[in-house]
Formats: sequence, structure tokens, C-alpha cells
Amino acid sequence: MRLLCIANPAAYKGTVTDVPLSYARLAAHPDIELFHADTRAMLSPGRWIRATPVAAGFMPDEFGQLSQRTSNQFLPDQFDLAFCRTLKPFPTGYLKHLAQWSSGLRFVNDPSGIQRQLEPQFFLDAAQAFIPPSVVTADEIQASQFQKRQGTIVAKRTNSCGGRGVYRISSSSGGSFVMDNVVEGTAEFTRFSQLFAHLTRDGSESILLMRYLPRVTEGDKRLVVVDGEIFGTYLRSSPKGHWVQNVSFGGSSTLVPAEPEDQVIIDATHAHYKRAGIHILGYDLLKDDDGSSKVSEINAGNVGGLFRIEYLGIPGATDRFVSWLNNFYKRAGEPRARVESPGTARQIENT
Repeated sequence: MRLLCIANPAAYKGTVTDVPLSYARLAAHPDIELFHADTRAMLSPGRWIRATPVAAGFMPDEFGQLSQRTSNQFLPDQFDLAFCRTLKPFPTGYLKHLAQWSSGLRFVNDPSGIQRQLEPQFFLDAAQAFIPPSVVTADEIQASQFQKRQGTIVAKRTNSCGGRGVYRISSSSGGSFVMDNVVEGTAEFTRFSQLFAHLTRDGSESILLMRYLPRVTEGDKRLVVVDGEIFGTYLRSSPKGHWVQNVSFGGSSTLVPAEPEDQVIIDATHAHYKRAGIHILGYDLLKDDDGSSKVSEINAGNVGGLFRIEYLGIPGATDRFVSWLNNFYKRAGEPRARVESPGTARQIENT
């Protein structure tokens, strides 16, 4: 199988992360002929795709230099499948451009579906039975009222990853508002309107607000799921007990067993994404005060952990994924899911 992986190598820090590992594992697999296309090369749809062959023996520490290697021109139909591994935030218009390539290039995860699920309401609609009290809104008053009811909350931007777009918000004893982010650090705002303008980029986007779960410091459980099947499960933990557990900010990963309630959550939610042509998901689960599991996020498409689980000790994970790719390719003649164009996120609260 000729597999085209699309990524922005310069955006990745370190080599023991999922995308460099995925390139090494796939390049070494006897059933895969791997090619790399730089994210920037896909921003101008045309007749040709500039891509670089990635030979067996490729090592993760070579990933950062991939875009500097010699590339050649290929027609889209010279590749059997395309797998977008671009790190968010996506460049402006990126998914729209990828969708334009779809007429001749079959994607593992449909770019139009990925664009649709970037709307915060998509996640709320899919997982509302399993998440803490939440609201999607671009309205300052609604957001302020939600914060007053819930106390400490978390705000999430969708076009981000690795904890960069996640903010913890609380009220201080003096009446101001404290915001904490793993990149920006801690900041204090005298008025909620100032804080909300920062979160929504001066009102240009809706944002997901969710009740903060204090037991997040015990770890964040990642379920790696392909077409509704659990490929692996691991716990991400901050060695400093920080509320952000992401591996990109120092979190460690330990394999843990899947639990029956994990599959219940997946069975109730994954079809929502599959209908949009999204087949690879990463569920993040946290413990609530009563010990029950709550979904804090469902990552779609370029999911961290898909190849990390083999690195952590699950044998044959790459073989299993390649087998799935082959079966997916054989189904290529089936009609693709119809995905509606993104619309304005509704302001609906889940309680």
C-alpha cells in the first residue's frame, strides 16, 4: 500500500512523540510504502502533490529534517490512502484545502469531517451523557453565569492540542478571576469580560466551558480507539502533580487496562464521528469526585497514542493498525459519508 502521511515536522518537539514514532513504524512495515508531504505543500490544491519517500530504517530523530529532503511530484491517485498527521493549530483554511484534494485522494479521516468536529458543539452532542456540566458559548453573560454556578471551570479552544488551548479559571477571594494555562502561565483579570475576551480571541470564536474535576491530578486516561475498537489504554500523569498531564509537557505514560465502562462510552459515541468519516479517536477520561469516569475530550484524526502504545509495551499494535488500513482500503468503493458544512455553534448547556 502506498500511504501518504501529511505533517509539519518543524512543529514537533522531541522524537519520542506519536508522529515521529508513526513514521518509523510505518516505514519499517513490509506492507507499507510510505511517503511524506509537508503541510504547506497541501495548501494549494492542484494537479500534483510534492512528496518524499520514507524508506525502511527511518528513525524518529530524522523526523525534523524530513521537509528538507528531496521531494518528487505525484498524482493524487498514485497514493492508496492519505493520513493527515498535521499538528494543531491548523493553518487558516487548511482543512478546506485538504477537502479539495479529496476528489482524487482518499483520506483515512475525512478533512470535511475533521473541520466539522472542530465546532465545540460537535463534542457536546456526541458525548453529553458522559461529560461534566458544560456549555458551548460565545456569549460573555452566559459564560459568566456558568462560572458562578460551577465555581472552578476549564475553558477549551478546539483548534489546539497538547494542553496549549486549555485554561483553568477560578475566582479569587478579592473578586478577581485567575486564569492558568500550561504555556501562558497564570494571569489575573479584574473583570470576567477581560478574561472572556482573551479566551474567545475578542469574541471571534465559541468556546467550550466545563466544570473542573479536581481529581485530574491523579492522571488522565487515554483510550486509543479505531472504528470503535480499543487498541490500547494508558494513563498520563504529571510528575509534578500538575493539572495538565500531556506528554508534550512532561507527563509520563503507563499502560493500564481498559474497563467495561470504557467500552460503554465508546459504543455510545464513536458512531457520531464515524458518520463524519472520522475513524481514529483518542478519548481522555478523568475521575469525578464519586470515582465515575467522565470524558474530558475526544480527540479526532491525528490522535496521540496510536503508535505510543506499542512503544509502551503492547505488541503488534502497528500490525493491527496496518491490517485495519488494508481493510479500510478494500472498502474504498463504498460511498463516503456526507458531511454538512460547518455552521454556527449553538449555545446549548449540558447539565
